[in-house]
Amino acid sequence: MAKKQEVLLVADVLKLGNMGDLVKVAPGYARNYLYPHGMAIPASRAQKRQVEVLREKAQKNELEREGQAKTLQTKMLGVVVQLSGKVAHDDELFGSLGAKELVAALAKKGFVIDQKQVHLHDKMRRLGRYEVEVRLHKNVPVTVKVEVVSSDPNAPSLDETLAAIASARAEREASAKAAKEAAKAAAAAEPVAADAAATADAKAAEAKPGKGDAKPAKGDGKPGKDAKAEGKGKSEKAAKGGDAKEAKAGKASKNEK
Repeated sequence: MAKKQEVLLVADVLKLGNMGDLVKVAPGYARNYLYPHGMAIPASRAQKRQVEVLREKAQKNELEREGQAKTLQTKMLGVVVQLSGKVAHDDELFGSLGAKELVAALAKKGFVIDQKQVHLHDKMRRLGRYEVEVRLHKNVPVTVKVEVVSSDPNAPSLDETLAAIASARAEREASAKAAKEAAKAAAAAEPVAADAAATADAKAAEAKPGKGDAKPAKGDGKPGKDAKAEGKGKSEKAAKGGDAKEAKAGKASKNEK
C-alpha cells in the first residue's frame, strides 16, 4: 500500500477539508483527481510554512471578529425594534415581514448586520411581539425583540389592539362552543322524543277498536218502541189499579155509614 502524501487544498473538498488545509491523501487520488481538478497542490516545506502563517493570521482575525461581535451583542441587549404593516383582519397582516425589514429597522438604530445573520423560523404575519435570534458570530448570538404594529396612524396601541382582539376571539369561541353544545343536546333529545311519540301511537292503537270488534246497536242508549210500549202498558195498569183501589175504598165508606 502506497504511503500517503501531504497536499495543500486550494478549494473546499467534501469530506476532506477546506481551502488552506493540509491533508494526507493517497498518491493516486491526488494525482488522478485533486491535481487535475485544481483542488490541491503538493505541499512543499515552503508552502507548509506559508500555510501556518496564514492560519495564525486567520485565527487572529477570527478572535478579533468574535470580540467585535461580543461588543455589539452588549449594545443590542434589550433592543426593541418596531415593524409596521397594513392590517387585513383582526391581527392578520396583508403580506408578511421578515429578515429584510428587520435588518433595515436595525440599521436605523445604528446596528449594521447581514440578512444571513438573522435566524427567523417563519415570517411575521400577525400583529404582536416576537423574539428573533441574530447570530453576530458563530459563537455570539443575540435576541432582538420585535413589535409588529399597524401602519394606521390612528390605530390604538399594540396592547389595546391585542386585548380587543383577544376579547373578540374569546367571545366567538364561547358562542361557537354554546352553539355546538346546543346542537349536541338537540341531537340527543331527538331519539327520546321519537320514542315517546312511538309509545303514544302504540297506546292509541291499542285503545282503538279493531274491525272485528262488535259495534253497539243503532239507537242503543235511547228508548225504543218496545220500551215505550212497555212503559205505556205499566202506566195503564197502574192507573187501573188506582181506580180499583179508589172504588173499593168508596164502597167501604158506604158500608160504615
